[in-house]
Amino acid sequence: MRKLILVVVLFIISFNSFSQDSLNIEVLYHWEDSNLIYNEVWGFVQDGREYAVIGSWDGTHFFDVTDPVNTVKVDYVPGTVTICQPAPCIHRDYHDYNGYLYMVTDEDPLSTMQIVDLRSLPDSVTLVYESNTLFSRSHNIFIDSSSARLYTCGGNNNNGLRVFSLANPINPVEIANYATPGGYVHDVYVRNDTAFLNAGGMGLYVYDYADIANPVLLGSMQSVEDPYSPDPAYNHSGWLTDDGNTYVLAYETDGVDVYILDVSDLSNITVIDSVTSDGDTAAIPHNPIIRGSYAYVSYYSDGIYIYDISNPANTTIAGYYLTQVGPGSGVSAWGIYPLLPSGIVLVSDIATGFWVLDASKAAVVDVPVFNGESGLLHVYPNPFSDYITISIPLEAGIPQSFRLFDVSGKEVKSGLLVRNSNYEIGTVSLDAGLYLLQVITDKGTYSSKVTKTDNGQ
Repeated sequence: MRKLILVVVLFIISFNSFSQDSLNIEVLYHWEDSNLIYNEVWGFVQDGREYAVIGSWDGTHFFDVTDPVNTVKVDYVPGTVTICQPAPCIHRDYHDYNGYLYMVTDEDPLSTMQIVDLRSLPDSVTLVYESNTLFSRSHNIFIDSSSARLYTCGGNNNNGLRVFSLANPINPVEIANYATPGGYVHDVYVRNDTAFLNAGGMGLYVYDYADIANPVLLGSMQSVEDPYSPDPAYNHSGWLTDDGNTYVLAYETDGVDVYILDVSDLSNITVIDSVTSDGDTAAIPHNPIIRGSYAYVSYYSDGIYIYDISNPANTTIAGYYLTQVGPGSGVSAWGIYPLLPSGIVLVSDIATGFWVLDASKAAVVDVPVFNGESGLLHVYPNPFSDYITISIPLEAGIPQSFRLFDVSGKEVKSGLLVRNSNYEIGTVSLDAGLYLLQVITDKGTYSSKVTKTDNGQ
């Protein structure tokens, strides 16, 4: 995000109510502090539980979203500087790695990078690093877990890209500092040492950083035109599909579509489609993230949209949800995070705070089995007809809630587990077929395949 005009932000918080509209998306949870203005959102899994973080001008807020309808705020870490100079601390960015969360901001020379140890959750988090020795300001960060490298750009990074080794996660070591042909790098996406650099009006650059001392430019693409000015549109951020063939690109410019790029040949990056929201014609796409065959995009004026990119050359709208304050306010969703194993969608709105959404009617995603040690979760009878009875040893934790998913990955049943003589889940309303059961305890999440029959045979 470029400099956000303060008067716009002050204008939006004068509204006391917000308009809402949606397609195939439902609200599971919403949290807002009327004294705060918000920015980025991120999600992670720790010890089998799902968590969200949302940034505000003051700092970082942590939520346990394992049972999303009953989301719990678990901790808060204030920013090193909460009233930045010369402007407020508008930007924060996050990425997690190996049980740690890395937190940066892009205002004030006294700001720091903060690192939080997540291993003390669900009770709290622990701040283990807070320093501006490496840098004070960074606009965005990305961690390539395949090589344990943190990439930082914007801020006071010499208008290029800096790379740090996370061999010791709480002691990052700089291993490269690059000046790029585009000059300023606004955001970066990295996978297996291949980095997509979003360079604002200078366009898109793709580098191979496998040999950190000798980066290789693999391809580039100029920005499209800004329809309202002589300047090029602002290449803001993007995300790559799992197969590496498609890149979804958001231009932070009024009235410019989200672009779908064919990047199967990086020496010949081509535009194969573009798509926009159905709302404000001047809506500004901000941050896209891809999961499976769907692109999740936050918009300043139109909340969040989910696009079906299973056929990248024919992108369609799968769902949307409006989180904005006041019709035509011009400011709405900052960030979106759809990558938690459960499939819930996390959203940050600049004015209305933190949202947890159920997008299972819009996007069918794979819900993986994770942290399910063989033999710990026992389900009987299996096959079953009316009820599932759960047995789990004490070392696996105390059961708290459950989720049932059908074979398409859609959540069909969920709730809290209440102990009577045992843990039982009523299943009479389910159709016959194969399901995945996830049981969430205070120590982890455990999974089992279960089969529903009409007569239990």
